[in-house]
This record gives sequence, C-alpha cells and structure tokens, in this order.
Amino acid sequence: MDIENLVNIYLKEKKDILDSYPIIDVVKATEMVFETYEKEGTIFSMGNGGNAGTVDHLYCDFKHHPFVSEDKTKPLPTNIKRLSFKSLCSSAAELTGLVNDLGHEMMFAGALAPDVKSNDLVMGFSGSGNSINIIRAFEVAKKVNAKTIAITKGTGGLCKEIADTCIIIPGTSNFPGQTGKNDNNFHFEDAILSINHIIVGLLKQKIYNLT
Repeated sequence: MDIENLVNIYLKEKKDILDSYPIIDVVKATEMVFETYEKEGTIFSMGNGGNAGTVDHLYCDFKHHPFVSEDKTKPLPTNIKRLSFKSLCSSAAELTGLVNDLGHEMMFAGALAPDVKSNDLVMGFSGSGNSINIIRAFEVAKKVNAKTIAITKGTGGLCKEIADTCIIIPGTSNFPGQTGKNDNNFHFEDAILSINHIIVGLLKQKIYNLT
C-alpha cells in the first residue's frame, strides 16, 4: 500500500474516533479540574514512555496558558489565583531513585504520597489501562480522598475500575505502528493532547470570566 493510502487510513480512523468521542467523560474531567482550581488543590500528572513527555506539555499548558493575556505579553492581575500543577515524571533522579528503592510498580506512588491531599486531582495516562505504576498511584490518591482521572483505550483495564473518571479513546487501527498490542496507540496519544487543549481552553475561559 502506498504512502498516500496509509495517510488516508490514519485520517479516516481519526475521523471515526471523533464521531464517537467520549464527550461526557471529557466534560466530567473538565469539571474535576475546575473543582480542583476552586479548592486551590494541586493537579498531579503521570505517564510512561512517550506519555511522560506529554505530561511535560500538560505541565506547561495548565500552569501558564490560562493565566496570561490574549496577546501573551503580560500575566493576568495578581488577584487571580493560579493553578498548581506538578509532573510526577519531571525528575529523572527522583524516579530512578524510587525505582531502585521501591521498584517500578511504586515509582509514581512513592513520588505522590508525600504531597497529595484531599483537594488534589491525580491524572494518569495508560494505553492498556493496566500500567501498574499508574494504578498504585491512584490507590495512594484514593487513601486521602483525592480525585483521579485516567485516559486510556480499549476496555479501559484496571483504570476503568479505580479512576473516578476514565476517558476511554475508542477504535482500532490498521495503520503501521499501532496494530497488535499497540492497537490504536498513536490515536490514543494524540487524544491526550486534544483533551488537554480542550480542558485548558475551557479553564482559560473560566479564568477570564473572573477578571
């Protein structure tokens, strides 16, 4: 199959996903972010592999984008409170130390446990829905009554059972690189950023209504 046809397959699959997008769960996640902001809680975020890099993108967007003027030349007035956002993937020293001391399964839980409180929100991204280090961190969050959001695909795995809101990206793929055990993985990772941008844009609107 030539490159043009493969590109068309990718885009056709993307359109099919958009036609069955889990909008209600995205709304629930947005409302949870709003509530965390209103209660002056902290959002913690985590993911493995490429998703750890995506967490850095979320960190930048959530922490800064809603709190600057439309032309980006100046911040909003100082009376507008900011959102606290922390990446559990940001320190290679911390994560490798925790893996060495506690094991891979507990690395995010170990990073989260000293800081998470009841007003906080913990977000985790797992393609399988069964990433054990994500699940263990959600368990830590549950112990202090913090809220949890998972973004995953397929059946949702264990994330569907434990997270307060589980956004499951629908579909299956025939595009190279996201078949077999990686089924739909590129679309899933694309969706994380689209959901990030939806929520950040809505949060920006909410913040502007306060100015």
